[in-house]
Amino acid sequence: MAVLKKNKNRIIDPVCGMTISRKDSAIRSSYLGMDYYFCSERCKSIFEEDADAVFAMKAAREEVSEEERTESLDQMADELAHEIRNPLTSIGGFARRVHGVLPENDPGRKYLEIVIENVARLENMITKLVELKTLGAFHAEPSDFNRIITETVDSFGKEFAEKGVNVELDLTDSPLIPLDTDKIKAAFAALIKNAVEAMEKPFKLLKIATSIRDEYIEAEVSDTGKGIPKDRIKYIFDPFFTSKMYGPGLGLKFTQRVIQLHRGTISVKSEPGKGAVFAVRLPLKGL
Repeated sequence: MAVLKKNKNRIIDPVCGMTISRKDSAIRSSYLGMDYYFCSERCKSIFEEDADAVFAMKAAREEVSEEERTESLDQMADELAHEIRNPLTSIGGFARRVHGVLPENDPGRKYLEIVIENVARLENMITKLVELKTLGAFHAEPSDFNRIITETVDSFGKEFAEKGVNVELDLTDSPLIPLDTDKIKAAFAALIKNAVEAMEKPFKLLKIATSIRDEYIEAEVSDTGKGIPKDRIKYIFDPFFTSKMYGPGLGLKFTQRVIQLHRGTISVKSEPGKGAVFAVRLPLKGL
């Protein structure tokens, strides 16, 4: 099987967005200790005239691209949920019905149990896809962010005990923030669930720390899991991307959407073998 490898020699001109070869390009300029390569002298001149403006335009291009990509993924998810739900319901219903009438010692029961289990998994996926489509309406009210974190962590108490997960909380006092409590709880529950699933070492540590900076409250959720390769981090919030380290992206996409609806941001830093850190930023003044 052929393996596609990322070509590190291919880079993007920060001005026009064209893909160029680092090896072949002799047009370059330095800014804040970093080298940037260009497809033409004109692009280099524009960059050197106002590098900050170039980076702002680049960020705007990437934001538009991400919005278009998200819209396409939403449409795909909607069509997938619509096409799969009805036949899936039929398969699950018939499998459960046949399983219910078979004698206890019938060897066919175990095969039907496998079918029923996998149907339930797919039904759960469809439910999450529908949840992604119905996130637009929510009700924000003054909320204790630290209490939300604490209650969400407490809901995993049994799972932490069973899987030997140690938990450290470092929560900074904060004012009440306009939040949809249920959705924020669900968003952080998805982060915690992914962190727990990623940790396989004997010592498992989940850390959640909050702080206040520049009119935002920040929460970092870190784990001692396998970590995420750099070439996969940009796909981690895709609903149909599956990582052996952090599972299907539906839960993370749900989290990202909830945070965005609150005018916040979420990012991730990770290295293979060193776990991951998901950073959430929410405005103190709310919507």
